[in-house]
Formats: sequence, C-alpha cells, structure tokens
Amino acid sequence: MNRVVLVDVLRGFALLGLPLTNLAYMADFSNGYIVDKENDVDVFLTFIIDVFVQGRFRTIFCILFGVSMCLYIEKYGHTLFYQKAQARLYALCLIGCVHGVLLWPGDILVNYAVSGLLLIYVIHLDSKTLFKMSVLTIVAPIVLLAYLALIFNEQKTVVMTPQIDGVLAFLYRNLTNFAEMLALLPFLTLWYTFGLMLIGVLIYRSGWLHCGGVSPMYCVFILMPLALVGAIIARWLFFDEHRIVFEVINWLFAIPFCLALISLAAQVPNWIVKKGHLLALAGRYSLSLYLLQSVLGVMAFQIVLQNLQLELRQIHFVAIFVLLTVLQLSLVWWFSRMNVTGPAEMLLIKLQAVIQKRVIK
Repeated sequence: MNRVVLVDVLRGFALLGLPLTNLAYMADFSNGYIVDKENDVDVFLTFIIDVFVQGRFRTIFCILFGVSMCLYIEKYGHTLFYQKAQARLYALCLIGCVHGVLLWPGDILVNYAVSGLLLIYVIHLDSKTLFKMSVLTIVAPIVLLAYLALIFNEQKTVVMTPQIDGVLAFLYRNLTNFAEMLALLPFLTLWYTFGLMLIGVLIYRSGWLHCGGVSPMYCVFILMPLALVGAIIARWLFFDEHRIVFEVINWLFAIPFCLALISLAAQVPNWIVKKGHLLALAGRYSLSLYLLQSVLGVMAFQIVLQNLQLELRQIHFVAIFVLLTVLQLSLVWWFSRMNVTGPAEMLLIKLQAVIQKRVIK
C-alpha cells in the first residue's frame, strides 16, 4: 500500500469524525453536551459517543502528525527538513491563533504546531528514548490532572453561555476562551499531543506503513476490547461525579483503540483502499475542511440556532454531523474535479514561503 495514500485516508477519516464531538462544544463551549437522563435515546447515544468516539479521532490525528513528520524528512532530507518544518509549523500556529480568536476557541492547530516544534528537535533520537518520552509525556500529566480533579470538587452547576450581543461581544468571548485554552497547553494538552506524535514516529520506524502493524487478531481481541472495556469502566466509576477524571482517563484508552485501527488499516488490500478515494481527498484538504467545520458550526449554533442551543439533543448533533460529512465529501470531490488547491492549504503554503524566506535562517 502506498504510505501517503494510507496516511491521507486515515487523516480524512479522523478529520471527518471530529465534528461528532466538537459540535456540542461549538454550541456551548463552557459545558459541552449535558445528557438528558430522562431521554433513553439521548443516554444511549451519549454513551456510544463517549466510549467509541470521544478522543479517538483527535488521537489518530496526533499520531498521524508524527508519521507525517517522518515522511517530511524522507522527502526533503534532514538538512532541509528543519527549515521547512519550522516554517510550516509557524505558519500553522499563526492560522490557529486567528482561527481561535475569530471563529472557535477550541482550536487544535496551535497545539499541533507547538507540539510539532518540540518534535522536530527530538525526532533524531533513538526509538528507545522516544518511547520513554512518549510514555512520560502522556501518562504523567493525565495522572496529575486526574488526581487534582479528585482532590478538588468539580463544579457541578452548568455555566450558562451568554447570548451573543454583536460581533465585538462574540470576539471578546472567543478571545477569553481561547486564552484559557492556551493557558492549559503547557500543563496537559501540549505534552499529551507531543507524546502521541512520538508514537507516530515510532510507528513509522517500525514499518507499519510498509508491511502492516501488529496482527489483526491482537488488534481485534486484545487492543480494542481493552480500550472499550476500560472506557466503559472509567465512565461507570467517574462520569457522574468526576467527569474530568473520566475524560482524561478516556484519553488513555483511546490510544490502544487508535493503534488497532491504524494497524488494521495498514493491512487492508489495495483494491479496498481505492474505494477510500474520497477519504484520501478529505485528508489532503484537511486544513480547509477543519476551518470549514468551524465556520459552519459558528453559523449554525451562534446565529441560526442561537436561541435553541439548550434544546438540542444528541440526535440533533448526530444529524448535523451527517449533513456536514456529506457536504465536506461533496466539496473535496469538487476540488478534485476542478484540480484546485484548498484555500487554507494555499494560505499555508504562502505563509510558509514568507516565513522561511524572512524568518527562518
């Protein structure tokens, strides 16, 4: 299997899945989704999303970022890699900052850019050292945050998100929430993302993209059940009283689940891969689609459905997710037919060129 096609397909799959969890936070950034315990369908859908979806797509994205860095080295060599990677990551960080302030404060681009900048300075280290760094940077902050959340009582009341009263109020609220997200970076999300990127480097070095990863039996009967059972137990123990503890522990259980998916995907026959052409296209246009998700999410929940946010149930978010997925696949198909570069990808290329010329020496 062509390694680039595999990475594009997996990236497209992860990108299209992000709104399944992000949409609820676009509607109510402060609280996310509050399950209606008297609605059986709502309880069931929330359980499925928590166990099978929450954190999974983002984890795949982070791991693939590390893989892509290795492909970048393979393409340009070590000498050019550092200059081009630095310029690209600075450009990505700039786009992320603008995105976080103007559209949605839940931006992940800044996190990826800063984590990627850390990665390029250690990517040359031996695999044993990278493995130790990965375990430490993933486990330590999660254990610390879970411990602190257990010691200090979590806020149980729902913080009502104020209604938007003009563009300036919207931008101020975005800026405030985005600043809080950035403040959290060095304590948890930065290191967790960095650790996942290191896993991506290790996957590349292990040859998963050439000849597959671990055996399908091990993936299906060990890794996936471990992840699902662990997530279910963690949810049962902590979801009601310590939701933050459940969420961070669930991040850990997302890792074996995603490793199993990547390993299984690497062993898929070529004739099946060809049927994932649209997913590969979504992967190639991932930056444009990610920003489009924010634009449409903001328009839907902050303008069109502004007065209905608290009445939306999980079934509504799932329906919006399906419509958004169809729209995105239609868009990348049109991009491909017209043979054009995505607008965000074009912006990234131009910013990278400017930064590499004027900033990176």
